[in-house]
Amino acid sequence: MFATDVTITTTQIYWWNVLGVVISVVLPILRGLLPRPVSPIMANAATVGFWKALWDHATPYLILGVFSMITGLLIVVFTYGTLNDWRGALLAGYAWDSTLQKLGKP
Repeated sequence: MFATDVTITTTQIYWWNVLGVVISVVLPILRGLLPRPVSPIMANAATVGFWKALWDHATPYLILGVFSMITGLLIVVFTYGTLNDWRGALLAGYAWDSTLQKLGKP
């Protein structure tokens, strides 16, 4: 028996989907914190404090993440029976949220 032959539950599919959404939400936040020349985010961090600047930068992505988790539930409902692998569920969540971010940049 191969590891890919094991069927996972709908709940597990949902959580793998949510993990894909979380990865898609966290990556832009981390990208905003990468070292680069002085930007509005870093200039803002110097004047108002690091945590406030981080919160201001991350808030739109976190709101998008909450709506994407709800969307993740819809993905599981509409693809019920076709997502039988954690990799497919993870990719479905990541792809959906990535598409949402490209369509409506916060």
